[in-house]
Amino acid sequence: MTRALGLFGFTGGFLIISPSMRQTLMDAGSISLGLLQNYAPYSYVGLGILALGGVAMTLASGSSPR
Repeated sequence: MTRALGLFGFTGGFLIISPSMRQTLMDAGSISLGLLQNYAPYSYVGLGILALGGVAMTLASGSSPR
């Protein structure tokens, strides 16, 4: 948990000091949301399947022995 919070802190700090990287990230997000809206019914279903697959992979890797 601490590692994840530290990673988000470093990422946020880097985006604050780097305007070109921040603009690139905002442009990519805008394009992604536009594409998501253009292919509306199917893209939402695909995004839901992708999210559920990610949750399943996270839960499966958490229960495996090391």
